[in-house]
Amino acid sequence: MQLIARYRNAGYGALADGVMAFFDRRPDLQRPGVAFGPDGNAEPAKVSTDISLVAIDRSDAEAFALAEVILRGVSAALDQYLKERPLFRSCCPEQELFVNPIFNLQRYAPGEGFRRWHCDWTISEEATEPVHRVLAWILYCDTVPEGGTEFHWQQHHEQAERGKLVIFPAGPSHIHRGRVSHDHSKTIATGWINAGSRAGYLRRLASG
Repeated sequence: MQLIARYRNAGYGALADGVMAFFDRRPDLQRPGVAFGPDGNAEPAKVSTDISLVAIDRSDAEAFALAEVILRGVSAALDQYLKERPLFRSCCPEQELFVNPIFNLQRYAPGEGFRRWHCDWTISEEATEPVHRVLAWILYCDTVPEGGTEFHWQQHHEQAERGKLVIFPAGPSHIHRGRVSHDHSKTIATGWINAGSRAGYLRRLASG
């Protein structure tokens, strides 16, 4: 069965619109995008403007509210993903997965993008616990002709279409990169789904 899954409904469309409006309203939260990985390349792996959201941080009411809605939407898609693939859950540690509450909104101006082939599983020591990542997700917030995501081994281009949520494996089996549009900007929300329990993760986060 395909491990790249797509979910669309009116709720995801409204959520995409909410992300776009929030990004426009909150330049105070915008930062240059960061990509982890090998250094020394002449060209940066990723050029973007990002907003990091934390669905457990209530210090910014507007950001927290959006993060909560995104988290619920991705969690609903994850439930469907696992119903369609019951072996996936049973083969994971603790037979449990959860949507990591720390994730990003990313905007790429024309000519910008995540150009380097990469996967979302790493062994870097971040608060999102990259070594525990099993799946990754992307919510496309606008429709960008020829501006989606390329998957190397699958020889597949996932089109960037407003309100489409995509879930796919985080490891090297699904190496991917962004397809750069030189005519249009692109905005996405993106994050990870980790093995184990959310409660256990939050305990580790609090003790760290």
